[in-house]
Amino acid sequence: ASGSFQEVAIWDPLTGEERHKITGFAHIVVALAFSPDSKMLGVAGGEPTVDGEVKLFDVGSWKLVGDIKNCHSDTVYGLAFSPEMKVLVPGTKDKFETVKMLATCSADKFVKVWTVPDGKFVKSFEGHTHHVLDVGWMADGKLLASAGADNTVKVWDFEKGEKVKDINAHGKQVTRLLFIGKKAEFVTCGGDNAVKEFNATTGGNVRNFAGGADFIYAIGVSPDGSVVAAGGQDGIVRVYNGATSALTRSLLPPDAQPPMKEEKKK
Repeated sequence: ASGSFQEVAIWDPLTGEERHKITGFAHIVVALAFSPDSKMLGVAGGEPTVDGEVKLFDVGSWKLVGDIKNCHSDTVYGLAFSPEMKVLVPGTKDKFETVKMLATCSADKFVKVWTVPDGKFVKSFEGHTHHVLDVGWMADGKLLASAGADNTVKVWDFEKGEKVKDINAHGKQVTRLLFIGKKAEFVTCGGDNAVKEFNATTGGNVRNFAGGADFIYAIGVSPDGSVVAAGGQDGIVRVYNGATSALTRSLLPPDAQPPMKEEKKK
């Protein structure tokens, strides 16, 4: 899935063919996330300084199944689905229910959590001093981490609703954050051309991935953490060994790829 101005395109990754298009969004779509069970697609954006937009779609039919109204007062830059979690039923002491939740973050400096697909507000987290650009859940649902244009990553205890770590992560804005599988570790990228890995419980910098030459906007990581990829302003996707942080490959734009050598006919 990819987002652009007022629309989302659904692609076949094997053939590169566009399979479906979803339209009708208020402004630029800046963040997308599939639920862990792959049954829902979350779409985020919204008109700057006016209103945030978060919509949920059924994967397959692509019908709208959730629309979180008045979610933020500015553009929503990141969203992340939680694992299934057991939470205490309000008004009881020992009755729990299994729920799925969605964390969102915005230029309004807030991180918020909602139930899905009904969009009921659960709680909010406040502490960033600039736009919040991404958010992620640790696999057990106990911790959230948020990345900000204030150059920091903040780690939150979900149940207590409290901040547990402040990490001075990058020299410029932290643009994306992604937890690695079931580990208590996440990777980040930023405006300082850097890609880094941190431990969410200790706040420690685990390793750095060198080679970025310009503002980095996007990261991806395999479930086991063995492969990390990052892309940015220079149009290059850099692929790393997740264990050693060694650069293994640089993927250039199609018009910048070196010409293929033709094999001589025998």
